[in-house]
Amino acid sequence: MEHIIDMTSNIGLLCDAIEDRYHASLQESLPRIRDDMQMLSAAAASPEVEMLRVAFAEVAEQIASHLAKEENLLFPAIAAMSAAEQAGARRPPLAFATVLHPIRFMEAEHERIEMAVERLRELARVVPEAATQSPAWQRCMADLATLEHELREHHRTENEVLFPRALELERRLL
Repeated sequence: MEHIIDMTSNIGLLCDAIEDRYHASLQESLPRIRDDMQMLSAAAASPEVEMLRVAFAEVAEQIASHLAKEENLLFPAIAAMSAAEQAGARRPPLAFATVLHPIRFMEAEHERIEMAVERLRELARVVPEAATQSPAWQRCMADLATLEHELREHHRTENEVLFPRALELERRLL
């Protein structure tokens, strides 16, 4: 996280850095983990592995939807405000009255996603031992651990750095 924060003080560039670092990584890992889960479910054929596969598919959909909202709505709004400030202009017209609303929504989604990932961890604990011995299982669990770490770092960067800066930027522009 510090690397991204240190690399730019421009909030528009910070949005780009978050996309390049976290969003790209998540978009790369989600299909791979989904495919691994599908293979595990087919090979192990246990209700526990199938529950884990279904739960992951739901988490992956939540994450993909969340990233799309950030990339297509919130980040462009933040970048537009940053450009307005650099040009000495007032807050540009946006799709919402204040960035506070989408920010709070994103923060709530961060919490929901983290709770869903915790549920994945709980489901993985009850998978029959025979299924956990395969290299595919080990790879999948390592990928899930990396995904969880990436998500937490991503959420922390946005919640603790980007969002407060965006709210302050908006206050300066009003």
